[in-house]
Amino acid sequence: MSKVLEQQIKDLKQDFATMGFGVAEAIKCAIDSIKEHDLKLAQKVIADDEVINEQETRLEKKSAQIIALQQPVAGDLREIVAILKASSDLERLADHAISIARITEKLNTSDRDFEIEDLLFEMAANIQQMLADILKAYTEMDDKFAVEVAARDSKNDEYFRKVSKVAVKKIQNTPEFALEGIDYLNMANHLERMGDYITNVAEWIVYTNIGKITELGRNDY
Repeated sequence: MSKVLEQQIKDLKQDFATMGFGVAEAIKCAIDSIKEHDLKLAQKVIADDEVINEQETRLEKKSAQIIALQQPVAGDLREIVAILKASSDLERLADHAISIARITEKLNTSDRDFEIEDLLFEMAANIQQMLADILKAYTEMDDKFAVEVAARDSKNDEYFRKVSKVAVKKIQNTPEFALEGIDYLNMANHLERMGDYITNVAEWIVYTNIGKITELGRNDY
């Protein structure tokens, strides 16, 4: 690898990590906005999305330029392609954070259900730790750790089932709870999708290291 290409890939990885930390902050703020019913914090998450979108666009442009001008091959090319693909997954994570922030804006504080919220916040904590760890795995290009992180997504599926069961039962028993119940179900759905996108990032780490596209949820690794 030429020194120019080596530096360009290093810069690309740094930009990706910076974007990842920004997405992690957006998710934290979105969850905190629900916990504290902080409308200003929710609005900040929504407003800051433009920054994350710009970061993704910049990564796309840089990646395309490197491929066109440096013509990387083998592992170098895989690493650039993986960054390009994984940055799209990060951007989608941020989109779900925005959707959660929008729930804050309409959630009726007088009809909050703490049994459901406890499950949601446990689920959110799992998501946040998964994201922190997958960024660490990416920084170190540790595919084994990435696989371990992706395996934790099964917990999110369990939480989703629990939230769905409790929320649907409460809606059936108390029809006036329907709007709040649907908001909680939507939040659970957004968190569940976040787990899927973190798993995607794990798959790109594996691809970079072993050159094989895997589906970790199907035990391809």
